[in-house]
Amino acid sequence: MVILILGMMFSSGVGAVVQILQYLSRDEALKSFVIWTMGSLGDVTSEQLWILLPAVIGGLALAVSSIKPLNMLLAGEEYARSMGMNPRRSRALIFTSTTLLAGTVTAFCGPVGFIGLAIPHVCRAIFENADHRTLIPGNILAGAAVMLACDIISKALILPINAITALIGIPVVIWVVIRNKSMTV
Repeated sequence: MVILILGMMFSSGVGAVVQILQYLSRDEALKSFVIWTMGSLGDVTSEQLWILLPAVIGGLALAVSSIKPLNMLLAGEEYARSMGMNPRRSRALIFTSTTLLAGTVTAFCGPVGFIGLAIPHVCRAIFENADHRTLIPGNILAGAAVMLACDIISKALILPINAITALIGIPVVIWVVIRNKSMTV
């Protein structure tokens, strides 16, 4: 709950700074920013790709190296500690991986929504287990495939990719919420 509240406060603060910068920006810069917020996989140049690629590979390597700690945490933090895992170190590793992957891709492709939220739930339902040895590679492959499909659809319909990912992701998130609610009732 604390992380959620801090995230909302951080988001509000960053949103306020962005609004100030938008207000003070020139027309060309404002238009460029608005287009970036719609997301695009096709705007990454080959020079940018050489910056993006090592960051993504590093983030994926950290994600793969966090498989064992994630699986231990499924049984609870006390169990993980008793098995010799350092929860603070493991959380830092997971946070660094997530930040590196999400931040780098967002910087170059724009804030493409719903894929990172919907695909893990879909993969967990498809594989019917919570073992991260299956889920992490499954999420990587499924996320890339869905993202590519959304990009193809957005180019064919001449729509922003965020519109396509939202139209696909929103029903999945609603399904997850309804499914989880029925499990607890």
